[in-house]
Amino acid sequence: MDIALPIQIHLLVVILSIILGFLNLVLEKGTHLHKLNGKYWVALMLIASFSSFFIMPTGSLTWLHLFAILVIVTVLIGILAIYKHNKQLHIGCMFGAFIGTVISAVIAASVEGRLLHSILF
Repeated sequence: MDIALPIQIHLLVVILSIILGFLNLVLEKGTHLHKLNGKYWVALMLIASFSSFFIMPTGSLTWLHLFAILVIVTVLIGILAIYKHNKQLHIGCMFGAFIGTVISAVIAASVEGRLLHSILF
């Protein structure tokens, strides 16, 4: 099976972002490790979101691309929030982006014909 490069990149960074996102949820907040891991997580989330725009199985954008837009906006607001010392907004944005990514992955895995579904089932 020939898998397009954008799909390979997207799948890899989504899997890594879920792993790093979970790790940041269990790490002590505010530590150097939490901040460093968070920076990698943000980069992966943005790569995953932007790479999704190069994946168009129907030839055009689909409703799933709305998740990518939401993640981009939410992560950027979360970054701004922590720089402004608004911890509650930061936590809400980052946790929301993480949960949204997990939900999107579950949806992608459950839809027949999608790569993740064919890999898993």
